[in-house]
Amino acid sequence: MFKGMPKIFWAGTALMYGWIGIFMILEMTIPGFPLKKFMGVPACYFYNWLVGILLMNVIISFLYYWFEEKREERIKARKNRETQDAHTGANIVHEN
Repeated sequence: MFKGMPKIFWAGTALMYGWIGIFMILEMTIPGFPLKKFMGVPACYFYNWLVGILLMNVIISFLYYWFEEKREERIKARKNRETQDAHTGANIVHEN
């Protein structure tokens, strides 16, 4: 099911679940942590709403788009044998 998924997918997934895991542990171990005031509102509004929902998702979706475009360019160039990634001798034309 997940065979062939781009590496950026796994990095984005690890970032999202890591963020959730870290703040879940902080909320469970520090008494009153989510309701501590930060600029007049509970802190959980900032780290969940602004960062967790908005900012992090925009950054990850941009990275998904950008890395996928770069990967497609590399694949296309590899098919045309124009990259340094091509195996040794791929650009050599043998004449008889």
